Amino acid sequence: MPPDPTATTAAPATGRTHPGRLSGTGSFALAGALLAVFLMASTAPSPMYAIYQREWGFSSTVLTVVFAVYMIGILTALLLFGSLSDQLGRRPVLLGAVGLEIVSLLVLAFAPGVGWLCAGRILQGLATGAVTSAVSATLLDFQPPGSGRGPLVNGIAASAGMAVGSAMAGALVQFAPAPTELSYLVLIAALAVLFLGVLAMPEPVTGPAAPARRILRPQRPIVPEGQGRTFALLATTMLAAWTVGGMFMSLGPSVAGGLVEGGSHFVGGLTVTALAGVGSVGQVLASGWHGTRAVRLAVPLLLIGLAAVAAAVILANAVLLFGGSVVLGAGWGLMFMGGFRMLSALAKPEQRAGTSAMIYVVAYLSAGGASILLGYLTTLFGLDTATIVFAVAAGVFTVLAGIGSGRGR
Repeated sequence: MPPDPTATTAAPATGRTHPGRLSGTGSFALAGALLAVFLMASTAPSPMYAIYQREWGFSSTVLTVVFAVYMIGILTALLLFGSLSDQLGRRPVLLGAVGLEIVSLLVLAFAPGVGWLCAGRILQGLATGAVTSAVSATLLDFQPPGSGRGPLVNGIAASAGMAVGSAMAGALVQFAPAPTELSYLVLIAALAVLFLGVLAMPEPVTGPAAPARRILRPQRPIVPEGQGRTFALLATTMLAAWTVGGMFMSLGPSVAGGLVEGGSHFVGGLTVTALAGVGSVGQVLASGWHGTRAVRLAVPLLLIGLAAVAAAVILANAVLLFGGSVVLGAGWGLMFMGGFRMLSALAKPEQRAGTSAMIYVVAYLSAGGASILLGYLTTLFGLDTATIVFAVAAGVFTVLAGIGSGRGR
């Protein structure tokens, strides 16, 4: 299918700017910071789940449903409006997403029960789904030409944001007043500042405006034309990485809390921090690598880390759990970065947001499905058994990712 003549295109990044506008470099940094704060907000509730569960008396299945409805919100936004910023522009989509995220955090901060908690997570998912494809495309728009820094910063900002969000929330829950409100209020303040930054960002999408009926029509994610088989093979990297991510971000803190005397909320939050934090460091160290090389190293690291986590549960050893989480984090970060780099390289400039949206559809489907199945297995067989079963399943997906990325290279 030939390109739509009315479609807008992304202007190349430059260092020049209009008065009152951010430079290309400043806009690139702003996009990375925006993604990091959104992902901080995504993991902030993780250390609070045990409090919600105790106060409102719901099962592990309900807990993972709370996590899964967030993924449903993301997928809904991606499936309906994944390429909207390719048509409407990056700034309007980013501004709308930030506004909706602030509303969702207010709902979460003052939720009186599990129903409101689910409502807040759905709104948060819609905001995050809208922002992820737009931010990913913005990073590609403003990256220095030929540098390949967009996918790198995309991966680092996402994993570092998840790490910092979980650690910050865990510390505030454990040591500060208002344990289920303060983290959200801090994030709202950060988002308010970033909202002003987006207002000052130049619009990178140029060209004739698309017809109003085209903009208002759902803008679905896309697979680059002629790249369906390659995309499917490389997408196994997202399946492997985010099955692990879904497992850790939904019930990881509960597993850690059960192995530590006193069930510390701060220690529980550190499991997500270990996974995502080490993942971001790994991505920095491997920033110059080709995506295929990153995935090749990620496969054995993920397998070793998953084996250590399963052994830690069997032996009830918290030290082994955190050691396995560190190794797992290195593999997770490399798998996510390598896969995203190879997948995003398939897209033409006018397909950046739509292709980024499709990448995240695969990622969040994997994470959401993992969390729901893990919660169901936990209710039936207990947390320890469910964790071991999922470690084995994630290991199988990891092997498939190694095979798929080699064939789709």
